[in-house]
Amino acid sequence: MSEIDEENSLAGHDTEHQTAYVYVPASVLDKQSTRPTKKRKIGKTRSSISDIQDAKTFTFEPLLEGLETPQCISVRKAHFERFWAETEGRVQSILDEANEDTLTEVTEFVNVSKQIRSLNIATGFVVTGPNITSQGLLFRQLSTRLGEKVGGPVVTLRSGDASNLKAVLKKVIRDVTSRKKSDEDEDEGFPSKKDAPVVVAFQDSEAFDSNLLAELISIFSSWKDRIPFVLLFGIATSIDLFHERLPRAASRCLEGRQFNVEQIDSLLERIFLKAVAGAEAALRLGAGLLSTLLDRQEDHVQSIQSFIAALKYAYMCHFYGNPLSILTGQTKNWSIINIMQPRHLELLRMLPSFKKLTEKLVGARKLTRVRGLLEDDNLLRQEVSDSLALASVETTRILRTMHLVASCSSVSVSKIELYIAIFQGNFIDSEYIRSMIDSIKRMGPEDLVEFLRRLIRCIEEGSSEMDLEEWADDAAQFICEISSIQSQIFSLLEESKATGKPVRSSYAIHSKGVRTTVIAQRVQLSYENSTLSAQDKEFTGLVDSISGLLLDHFTCGNPQDMFLNEIWLFNSTSPYTDYFSPRPRTSIERALSAPFDYLTCACCDPSEGLSSNHPATAILYQMYLETGSLINIFDLWSAFFEMISGGDHQKIDERDGLVLFYRALADLKSLGMVRQSKKKANHLAKVAWKGL
Repeated sequence: MSEIDEENSLAGHDTEHQTAYVYVPASVLDKQSTRPTKKRKIGKTRSSISDIQDAKTFTFEPLLEGLETPQCISVRKAHFERFWAETEGRVQSILDEANEDTLTEVTEFVNVSKQIRSLNIATGFVVTGPNITSQGLLFRQLSTRLGEKVGGPVVTLRSGDASNLKAVLKKVIRDVTSRKKSDEDEDEGFPSKKDAPVVVAFQDSEAFDSNLLAELISIFSSWKDRIPFVLLFGIATSIDLFHERLPRAASRCLEGRQFNVEQIDSLLERIFLKAVAGAEAALRLGAGLLSTLLDRQEDHVQSIQSFIAALKYAYMCHFYGNPLSILTGQTKNWSIINIMQPRHLELLRMLPSFKKLTEKLVGARKLTRVRGLLEDDNLLRQEVSDSLALASVETTRILRTMHLVASCSSVSVSKIELYIAIFQGNFIDSEYIRSMIDSIKRMGPEDLVEFLRRLIRCIEEGSSEMDLEEWADDAAQFICEISSIQSQIFSLLEESKATGKPVRSSYAIHSKGVRTTVIAQRVQLSYENSTLSAQDKEFTGLVDSISGLLLDHFTCGNPQDMFLNEIWLFNSTSPYTDYFSPRPRTSIERALSAPFDYLTCACCDPSEGLSSNHPATAILYQMYLETGSLINIFDLWSAFFEMISGGDHQKIDERDGLVLFYRALADLKSLGMVRQSKKKANHLAKVAWKGL
């Protein structure tokens, strides 16, 4: 109920049956001087004061069995706040830019609609796709942009506001009349232009009742000659499906244009490249966790906000639960390394990556160094500093490799899947490298020259979407070798033009074999090889050289084998699965089977199974497990009362036992385990079985 309705109801007026309504803008109501009502002073209770103090002093919990120093705790918290703020800023900039083209097109459409005199209502259909949660951001941006560029009022309607026609019309009129003033002059509180249209945006239009939409369109159309309405519909499926829901009379009143929003897959990849695979990202997600995120994204949620929330949760888990996260994002920072406690060093020696490092050193017969890392804390601190610096270099090299493979592949490659393949290890033997090398071997001289030119250009320009600067100086030798091969291919092309004979490699000949039998193919290949010219053989050698150079350049180690990868790589799936994909049924079944694990009270028996000390619902659940598909209520009650009453030595009154029985049975019904049977009136039907 609005403030006006409340005032009328207090005055004894019924607004439901009035023939006219008086709408007063909120800005005018705010200026009316009303005497503030007195409020009785209520003293804060001790518990509320303590809650406020706890909220103000909330911080990360001390780790290392409570022995972590306050300085380390504050460092972890500061790292989380700083790194996530930077990541969130990058993500928000992408979200703001994602809808820029759509905002520009819609604004231009609304401006043009003012100049076109038509009997139909100018209508924009904004196809947002399945990402429903992003519609709110898009329509907020539309409201702001249209208010700035067009000057007319913008009313955004949601399905929750549209209980009936009267509620929608009241909201439209109230939002238009209560439009805030932009300047001190009162006249500027109205649209800046007299012919400025009134934009009505239906955010989730498919959730509106079709009859209600038809009535609204009919009303807006009847007022079209006096009020220039423009309608915007947010559509998640397709315009055809939306058009089928509207009556023909309503559809004939609309003159529409379609606007497409950047789809979720493209937007997700852009956010991923900035926030996870970007060179500036402090924390990276492992292949296992990222695969879980993408599976849930594709099969269940289809939401960018859900992916961002999962990314933030990964940051929270890393910095909140890992005491070594004080080293995240630190390269050669001795001030952080020096505040590490002896327990931190002990924890470092327990890491799986430290075990791999010592095994590698033992295999190389560097036993003295292994003993020093195990016993000398200063040597371990130095190793930590060197390893973090090396990890930064190796990570940058991995990202550069990822950018080159994605940019130079002959077929479109998903950069997210490429990232997963690299961080799983053994990337050089993956399908991406194999297909890339095979395509290079089948290229002609012109295509190969263009490929090498594109490869060098990627190195010299870097990648803005991954925050990778150019690295031509670091790859000077590689570029020099590629340029040398490129010049030799140019020479072969000039000779080929002079002689009129095309240049080809032996791999291109092999790929053209069309014989069906093995013997015939061998005969054809041997014949083709014998006809290769000197230029063809030279070009084949150059192709082999390029393939070898690329294999050497793309060879990178497994990130999970690097020392201290636990500091900058988060790959734990268990907290994410428990939080974003909870399994309440498993927890409920376990709680009913072993209530002691959850209650930890003295009255409950810690053993599983039937026990008279367990809660009534747990006792009835154990009996429920032993029944068939149909349960006789009287038999169940008899067994239940026998269990809680203690047999011959009756400990509980039958009436009290019946109350416990009905309460426990109601709990099982509310959990969806039993329902009333349709076959027999005095029986229950078993709905769920444990573990199924």
